[in-house]
Amino acid sequence: MFPKANPKVVERAKQILAYDPVFIDTETTGFTGNDVVIEIGVVDLHGKTLYESLFKPAIPIPPDSEAIHHITEEMVADAPSWKDAWAEMEAVLNGRLVGMYNAEFDLRMMKQTQERYWLDWPLDDRRFFCVMKLYAAFYGELSNRGRGYRLHKLEAAGVSCGIPLPNSHRAVDDALLTAELFRYIANYS
Repeated sequence: MFPKANPKVVERAKQILAYDPVFIDTETTGFTGNDVVIEIGVVDLHGKTLYESLFKPAIPIPPDSEAIHHITEEMVADAPSWKDAWAEMEAVLNGRLVGMYNAEFDLRMMKQTQERYWLDWPLDDRRFFCVMKLYAAFYGELSNRGRGYRLHKLEAAGVSCGIPLPNSHRAVDDALLTAELFRYIANYS
C-alpha cells in the first residue's frame, strides 16, 4: 500500500517548513556538461513568484529540448544573459533553504551555467534539498535496483497526491508543483 507516508519523512518536511523555504525549477538547453539554464522560476511556499526569467543562452536551443519545454530562440532573443541576471537571482536565494525536484540536476545545471560565465558559485550547497528524494522516501516503494527508494517523475508524484497542477516543463509552473508537493508531505496526517 502506497504511499507509506514514512513519519520520519513527514517530520523532516515539517522541520524544513519551519524555515520558510523557497522552491526553484530550471529549464535548460539539455542535460550534458555543455548545456545551460535558459529559464528559472522561484516561488515561495504560498505560490508567490519571487523570481522568474528567461535567459539568452550562448549556445543554440536544440529542437529536442524545445519540444519538451517549448522555449524557442525567439523567446530568449531579448532575454538577459545569466551573467546579467545573476545578482538579482542570488539575492532571492541567498540565505534561504531551497527545494528542487531533482536537486542534483538543477544544482548542477545552475553551477555549470555559472562556470560558463566565469562566475564563482557563492551559495551554500547544504541549503538546497531534493523534494524528489523526499517524496521517494515518503512514498516508500523500494527501487528495483536494490538501493534506496524508487524515484518518481514530478507529474506522477503530483497526481498521486491529488495535486491538480500539471508538470508543464516551464520553470514557475514546475516550481509551484514542487512547492505544493512539499506542503502535501509536510502537512500529511
